[in-house]
Amino acid sequence: MATIEGIADNTFLKEEYFFLQKTYEDFDSKSITIKTWSISGSLVLIGAGFSEKGSAELFCIGATASLFFWIIEAYWKGFQYAFLERISKIEVYFTTIEKSFLPPLQISTDWKHDWRTVGRRRVWMKIIWWPTVMLPHLVLFIGGITLYVLTYIGVLHLPSQY
Repeated sequence: MATIEGIADNTFLKEEYFFLQKTYEDFDSKSITIKTWSISGSLVLIGAGFSEKGSAELFCIGATASLFFWIIEAYWKGFQYAFLERISKIEVYFTTIEKSFLPPLQISTDWKHDWRTVGRRRVWMKIIWWPTVMLPHLVLFIGGITLYVLTYIGVLHLPSQY
């Protein structure tokens, strides 16, 4: 038999679930923004290396910029990933016939607990290599470094060198 507290808990958990789901999905739009900044910034710097006053060092700076954006996005995905356990707990709660008590309104508490796990170096090093995280940053990083090396060894000649 449902108690008034049980109904209230279910209502709170339902609202919490929808809030968490929206928050989780909002992280993806922020990841797209990070990728956009990475592409824009890195390509502007790499492109500037080919200009009349450009230099090979701009290729390295563009590569470094993409590396920093890659690290930022990996942390951002870690922040997002820390919400997943709470979402899963609520889903299990609502799909279980024999319900055990799940305290509602525990977003911060569960997130902090899960971040201690997700934020650990071992997990973060897995996240940074996810294809959805490393692309396009890795391509920009490798491209910038490759252009620098090709210029340094004399295979690629910039307009400023003539």
